[in-house]
Amino acid sequence: MSPLVPVSFSERLHQLALGLEPIDALRRQRVAQRLDVRVEGFPSSVSRSVGPRIPRHESCVHALLRYPGLKSPLSVLFQDETRRFVPRRLSVPVAPNAPTMLRPGFFPGAAYDVTDRTTGLRAMVERGGKPMRWARVEARLPAATPGTGTLVGRAHGDDRGEFLLLLWPAASTLGVLTSTLQVEVTVFGPQTAPVPDTPSQPREDPLWDLPLEKALASTPDTVTPGEALPDNYEATATSRLTLPFTLGKLTSTVLPIVFS
Repeated sequence: MSPLVPVSFSERLHQLALGLEPIDALRRQRVAQRLDVRVEGFPSSVSRSVGPRIPRHESCVHALLRYPGLKSPLSVLFQDETRRFVPRRLSVPVAPNAPTMLRPGFFPGAAYDVTDRTTGLRAMVERGGKPMRWARVEARLPAATPGTGTLVGRAHGDDRGEFLLLLWPAASTLGVLTSTLQVEVTVFGPQTAPVPDTPSQPREDPLWDLPLEKALASTPDTVTPGEALPDNYEATATSRLTLPFTLGKLTSTVLPIVFS
């Protein structure tokens, strides 16, 4: 007998397994653009299989219903073909009897909606003479000890080695108001450059080396919002430099930042 309605009725019950609310990490609000969110499987040692798409509702949240054989953790891939946001791959724990709710953060990509009157920096990172994929970038006010100043911006690099770093509004109010602001920019990357398992893997899976970040089921969780660095990421002697930012202007570097 059904536990909810009289036996004369037929019913079908669905249980939410995973709820995802993508957040624009810069504007601190729900991502309005459509993201492609999928569950990944790992049937072979070479390539990842792209699993079912996690449906997006009109409210811009994604909901995965529980299904037979659901395993935990799930590998969830987030993509944006418009390049407004940088892709991410999260390992998400799913509880057996309760839905998991996450608000993953996404950082501006090359086509992010921004004007040239925004204080920020477009730049590229190279490693060994080639674009370094999936860099992480932090912007801090200079301090006596490098890497310890006030955090005023954060960015994620894309598959082309490009990143768009937009300073937070608080960056220009922490000291004397000037037209330029000296900012310490630090680029983080994997300790060793990833190597594909086969020569064809980059062609078969363009996101083959996108780091798998392990989201936490408890708080505080700095992984899901994109604040924590992926495993084995580090800065190098050449990837930390102080650059002048012009307030109210989006600038770019002439030469790429070298990660070596």
